[in-house]
Amino acid sequence: MTIPDWPFHTTQAGDALREIFSAMGGDCVLDDRGLTLTGSGRILGIDIDLGEVGELTPGIAAVAALAESESVLRGVAHLRLHETDRLAALTREINALGGDVTETEDGLRIRPRPLHGGVFHTYEDHRLATAGAVLGLAVKDLEVEDIATTGKTMPDFPELWHGMLAGRG
Repeated sequence: MTIPDWPFHTTQAGDALREIFSAMGGDCVLDDRGLTLTGSGRILGIDIDLGEVGELTPGIAAVAALAESESVLRGVAHLRLHETDRLAALTREINALGGDVTETEDGLRIRPRPLHGGVFHTYEDHRLATAGAVLGLAVKDLEVEDIATTGKTMPDFPELWHGMLAGRG
């Protein structure tokens, strides 16, 4: 997948995805076309301090729940104080799908398990909604409770997401 117009230099937390997804077994290339992410067919677990990019934790947790080995996400205890307690919510929602997530003092420990469909509750939190959408790419019959909550940061997320899935975006 290529994300056009990805900046060569940015202070946005999302730029850390290049390094994170590479460590998880993907290949990330940034060139004039944009950022191209290529999967290998395998997702590797990761042990990482996300303290500087805590807002990425829900999405990384979703990907880690699909990995073939354990992941430890550290440095994000402050996520307990966001729109919802994001660590508790991620633990509850991934476990409800058959996952094996436990909270640590400052993050999450995610052990791979086969996941099944169900409702992924969003707690009126846009980051939880996008984490559910990511899981829905790989987990059959997963329904995100309230995808409209993504409107906080990206009002056109549902349309863009459906367009991407349809091969338009």
